[in-house]
Amino acid sequence: MADFLQTVRERVVIYDGAMGTNIQKRNPTLDDYWGKENCSEVLVLSRPDIIRDIHADFFNVGCDIVETNTFGATRTVLSEFGLQDRVAEINLAAVKLAKDIAQQFSSNGKPRFVAGSMGPTTKLPSLGHISFDDMVLAYEEQAAALIEGGVDVLLIETAQDLLQAKIAAIGVIDAMKKAGKRLPVQVQVTLQESGTMLLGTEIGAALTALEPLDIDIIGMNCATGPAEMNDAVRYLGANSTKYISVLPNAGLPQNEGGHAVYKLKPEELAQFHKHFVQDYGVRVVGGCCGTTPEHLKAVVDAVSNIEPAKRDVEPVAAASSAYTSVPLDLEPKPLIVAEEMNTTTRVEHFKNMVRGKKYDDILTLAKKLVNDGSHMLDLCCAIVGEDEKEYITSILERIATRVPAPILVDSTEADVVEEALKRIPGKAIINSINLEDGEKRTSKVLPMAKRYGAAVIALTIDEDGMALTADKKVAIAHRIADLATNKYGIRAVDLIFDALTLPISTGQEEYRTAGIETLNAIERIKKELPDVKTILGVSNISFGLDVYSRRVLNSVFMHEAVNRGLDMAIVNYTKIYPLYKIPQEEVELARKLIFRDASAGDPLQIYMQHFAGTKGKAQAQTAAHVETLSVEDKLKYAIINGEKSVGEGASKKPLEVLLEEALLQYSPLELINTVLLDGMKTVGDLFGARKMQLPSVLDAAGVMKAAVAYLEPKMEKKSGSSQKGTIVIATVKGDVHDIGKNLVDIILTNNGFRVVNLGIKQPADVIIKAAQEHNADAIGLSGLLVKSTLEMKYVIQDLERQKLDFPVLCGGAALTRKYVEDDLRREYSNAVFYSDDAFGGLHIMEDLTAPNGNKEARLNEGRTVKEYSKAVAVDEETGPVFAERSPVVGDAPNIPTPPFWGVRVNRDYNLRELFPYINDTALFKNQWQLKTASQEDYAGLVERKYRPIKKELEEEIIASGLFEPKVVWGYFPAQGDGNDVVVYAPSDSAALAEQSSAGQPRAAVPTLSVVAQDPIVTPLRELLRFTFPRQREGRRLCISDFFAPKSSGKMDVIGLSLVTIGAKASVETQRLFEAGEYTKYLYLHGLSVETAEALAEYHHKLMRAELGISGEDSPHTRDLFHQKYRGSRYSFGYPACPNLEDQTKLFALLHPEENVGVRLTTGFLLEPEQSTSAIVVHHPAAKYFVA
Repeated sequence: MADFLQTVRERVVIYDGAMGTNIQKRNPTLDDYWGKENCSEVLVLSRPDIIRDIHADFFNVGCDIVETNTFGATRTVLSEFGLQDRVAEINLAAVKLAKDIAQQFSSNGKPRFVAGSMGPTTKLPSLGHISFDDMVLAYEEQAAALIEGGVDVLLIETAQDLLQAKIAAIGVIDAMKKAGKRLPVQVQVTLQESGTMLLGTEIGAALTALEPLDIDIIGMNCATGPAEMNDAVRYLGANSTKYISVLPNAGLPQNEGGHAVYKLKPEELAQFHKHFVQDYGVRVVGGCCGTTPEHLKAVVDAVSNIEPAKRDVEPVAAASSAYTSVPLDLEPKPLIVAEEMNTTTRVEHFKNMVRGKKYDDILTLAKKLVNDGSHMLDLCCAIVGEDEKEYITSILERIATRVPAPILVDSTEADVVEEALKRIPGKAIINSINLEDGEKRTSKVLPMAKRYGAAVIALTIDEDGMALTADKKVAIAHRIADLATNKYGIRAVDLIFDALTLPISTGQEEYRTAGIETLNAIERIKKELPDVKTILGVSNISFGLDVYSRRVLNSVFMHEAVNRGLDMAIVNYTKIYPLYKIPQEEVELARKLIFRDASAGDPLQIYMQHFAGTKGKAQAQTAAHVETLSVEDKLKYAIINGEKSVGEGASKKPLEVLLEEALLQYSPLELINTVLLDGMKTVGDLFGARKMQLPSVLDAAGVMKAAVAYLEPKMEKKSGSSQKGTIVIATVKGDVHDIGKNLVDIILTNNGFRVVNLGIKQPADVIIKAAQEHNADAIGLSGLLVKSTLEMKYVIQDLERQKLDFPVLCGGAALTRKYVEDDLRREYSNAVFYSDDAFGGLHIMEDLTAPNGNKEARLNEGRTVKEYSKAVAVDEETGPVFAERSPVVGDAPNIPTPPFWGVRVNRDYNLRELFPYINDTALFKNQWQLKTASQEDYAGLVERKYRPIKKELEEEIIASGLFEPKVVWGYFPAQGDGNDVVVYAPSDSAALAEQSSAGQPRAAVPTLSVVAQDPIVTPLRELLRFTFPRQREGRRLCISDFFAPKSSGKMDVIGLSLVTIGAKASVETQRLFEAGEYTKYLYLHGLSVETAEALAEYHHKLMRAELGISGEDSPHTRDLFHQKYRGSRYSFGYPACPNLEDQTKLFALLHPEENVGVRLTTGFLLEPEQSTSAIVVHHPAAKYFVA
């Protein structure tokens, strides 16, 4: 018989369809079931002809492999029918039936295979329905019979509980070992319509837990149709090192007359499988519930001759809980492992909880630790003379399925570790192994890690004890790595080395260099064993010191370790300070202690001596003639003028009184649809005619919202909906900017539309699902970044693949009309529109929901591809890559010497000095949307209305402390190398004293130093490279051109900066939006963004002064906005350096999260939003350009 996996390697392999569906079509009687209703497995004995015919039907249409009718043939399920003693008989009979038919259809050119089907049973081990050991034995027993019968592959399918999937795989592997036979193993999980497994497990967590096991194929089947599986299949294609299988249902089941009916057509299933194969590299396809031979014939015809997409996926270091996966390579580092759930520490609190069996309190503690920022939990329950196994298993039964963080099982007893692993659904980490007794412990624990798919922490201890030198630590790490990977088959990515450190705080001479040796060991392990990870129990370094001095030393030491490659830290994160919060003097004292710098005396004594003893808005005027208006016109006047009361003096009436008067003549619904919406229409007309600006529009929207909120409770349900139509709007995946989307929400909502606002960072499947659930008339996609334009493209591609017809409105700063109307329209058979502002979206929506011919005319417009030149928003590589320096760029006239090397932080800025650097044009026209004002009106509006508002808001911000300007910046040696800018670590330690004497706080960075004043290069260690795009024609510019080439032998300098005004502004703008204070929201958001830009401009000026090139600055601040100075400031995401991923490199150098509280999102954006980063270039020719 041909080899099944070899066939998978060669081509797409096609499974059969539903067994149950096709059994039901043949109407077996209760007698056929031996009176055991729904026990389909007995049919292999009672009606083999039915099962034989089903197999033949699927082989006849071209399927490569059929599943045995053994889905429920474990002892666990069969015992419910009194058949627990017939497991082997039923499984052997089922295999024989399938193999006989497979042999009849097999040929040399097309072998046919049999898969032994093993379902999830009826028990969920994660919820305690069955013990680990009982379930393993049940699967082992079934697998033994299937192996004996001669199946070609063992198929574990429809796994709804991640722990059950792991148990099944372990049982199958045990059976193969006992049989002395290795068969391919295929594991398929089932995701609900929610996108997770039954208990809430994400596909990433499932993949992380299953990949370390000895299985060959990972996939999905059942519960949903292929459309609902798309995102998960895409994830597997991008992240799984195993072959991928997809066996969907024939769509979502629909209940008709008490029966599940599946309505996905054969050609629809076939097209999805073609997509999965061509686009995601799936190699095993088939069908599940509801799929018939007709479905599979269509699949065979569609995919038999298709080459799957190429996939080249490397294994990733990660752990997982029952719900989510956590990569060990987090940015920014380190991954935090909470140390508080450990009974062996000096803190008695957790030990007392364990002894008292206060398991609910322990669960509360675990949740708190995660909420406080810990990524994982280290669990140790060892208490001398007490039952560690009972403690740890009882705790895990409470927390393993209730806490989203992965678990480190911390025990020296192998049997305790094993019992713990049996209760963890996800991928755990074993803490730990060592070579203290030679291979005695490793010989027990490493096979256990392999069996349960766990990662392992290895301590640098051997037969001689704990290694004290870096050389010895690294040698032990090599020895353990060789043992684990070559002898026990552990993947290198599943090894985590703890280089250990001893306290440098006790005064023992042999431990004085413990910190240095550990840091050097971490750096070497990462370099010499690049696939492994590193971890450290940080607080050991400071044992014996008082509380505050311990925290300072721990914080500085952890920072130094991270700079040398530390991936994970076991620490109480709430007791670690960002370095910018520690006085600079204390940071320096800690560094001197760590590095044993005795230049000023004994660093320990100096350190201990230092810490000794530290145990109103004015109302707008209303014209007098308003009193003579009708109640309808008074309401329209209130809306148009953005006023919640009308009239003056005794005649002044609040909005609510006017509404009550109008309700004497109109129903609430009529009042909204006629009077109020007519007022908003006038607002739109005024805006379109440039007679009203957006802030005034938002005032009107606020009045409209208040009016609708007042009327809604008075509406009769039978009067129907007051809404014109529904739109689902979202900022696309990876983008945190929401101002544009929220403006659309405001305008559409207050013009009678129902807006479902999904928020920021929304993936395609969530957007599409919401549109379907809400029966939306359209989808609105928003995004500020160039990268977001590609995310919009993914949404549209998914809509097209699913043959959905929602019109799509796209808006955002990075979009161009030609990108939408040319590129995006080519991707979609329905309508795509470019919306340049909120009212543009309103006009489109009004047409799309119009009862007359406007809808079809608008849809036809949205489907029409407009021929443009290639859209600038598309980021694709075409043609050869050029790396030669542009001929128009020569050498700089001089290479400045910075005042320091490394990184500094400043948090002391005067807002009165920053505000003059705000670009008023950008604020008024772009942020506050005065771009619609005519040229003659603009200047008058600014001076009469908007500049006073700006001044008032600035004073309010100064008084409230809402803006907290902070900057981290630095200088590094650098050179150009083709299209790369190479960044180096400075060469000696002289800079430490130079930096500390400069009077400014130095940031949390590696020990960096000064480079020679002469720009001639001396050998330096390369830290990293920025790779930039080069223009393909014209001047062929690249940012790397503005640095001294590597071939010149000269060393240049690169500046880096990151500025922020802090998180308070984001919190306040969100509060304003949620409270309906839209105008204030617009003003504050706009000013916050432009203040961050002003801070960047101001600090760039300071950096030019530090480099000695500020003499070329224009004396006029407004000229700085047009680069009238030497050099340039380039930010990621813009045309010259569009790759946002490069933010990670800037973060690696500046450490902004620790230094100024700015973090990177998964989409490489800065949070808080009012932050910006930059590369600072001194070359006179460096100006903005489009690469």
